[in-house]
Amino acid sequence: MPRFILGALAFALFIYALTDWVQTLNPKYLSKAVWLLVIVFVPLIGPTLWILFGRTRGGGGGWGDDDYLGPEDDPVFWKKRERV
Repeated sequence: MPRFILGALAFALFIYALTDWVQTLNPKYLSKAVWLLVIVFVPLIGPTLWILFGRTRGGGGGWGDDDYLGPEDDPVFWKKRERV
């Protein structure tokens, strides 16, 4: 039973890291392809490294602090609009 629980937790960590990798546009330190190889081929340590070092922000979703979701979120957009 403990093996099953540990296996299920390891699988859940793998799935979480993989879905977070898919949503991340620009990961830190390594290219996206290399991070995929680390997540897939280094069990437990790979997904943990991704969560600690690869994500652009701790909130998931892959949006960095400088990424804008729409033009109304971009301060430059409003500056240009004020000039018109």
